[in-house]
Amino acid sequence: FGSGTESTIDIAPGVDCSTILAIVYGLGQVGKHFVKDAFNNYVADPIKNSLTDAVVETAGLEEVADVYTDATDEAIQQGHKLEKFEKWFNGMFKD
Repeated sequence: FGSGTESTIDIAPGVDCSTILAIVYGLGQVGKHFVKDAFNNYVADPIKNSLTDAVVETAGLEEVADVYTDATDEAIQQGHKLEKFEKWFNGMFKD
């Protein structure tokens, strides 16, 4: 698992250790990703967003950015509608 991940786990004789080991190592992996995701969501991404907003405002492109955002949102909504239709179609005619 890499340097610095050594651990000692005391398991009583006759106990299925596979579940206990999976939980211990799973918690270690989740902890790593939790810290990374928390940093990105609450520190890095807000800074990027504020810098992008500042550049758009400075360049006078607010209207263009709004039109782009609206078009992107509409495309995402249409994509979700197509996914729902595909699931319905497959459920009705392909099963």
